[in-house]
Amino acid sequence: MAVNAGPSILTDPPVNLLSLDGGGIRGVSELFILNETMKCIQLRKNLPITPKPCEYFDLIGGTSTGGLIAIMLGRLKMSTEEALKSYNKMSSLVFGAENRKPFYRDGWVQQRPEAVRS
Repeated sequence: MAVNAGPSILTDPPVNLLSLDGGGIRGVSELFILNETMKCIQLRKNLPITPKPCEYFDLIGGTSTGGLIAIMLGRLKMSTEEALKSYNKMSSLVFGAENRKPFYRDGWVQQRPEAVRS
């Protein structure tokens, strides 16, 4: 009696996994590197347009900034160029100067004019 051992490494196609790290600028740099990688795939496969990561990777995931980028590339099916533009716009809205507030370890710092006087 033969036992089916499940998928075979030798016969099944490989699974392409894209894992994106978090940490602000690291996630953005990964996106720039991925953009160049997708352009290389376009050249090697002689494609008319640069493929989207969702067309090439079976699974896309990440943490923190990488998670946001993974949603843009996987769920929203953006190209790397679209994701770069969207991330840039989103980060300026979220992390822009108008959204920065003074912060101290015990809570929000209250402005005290007397502390500023010389």
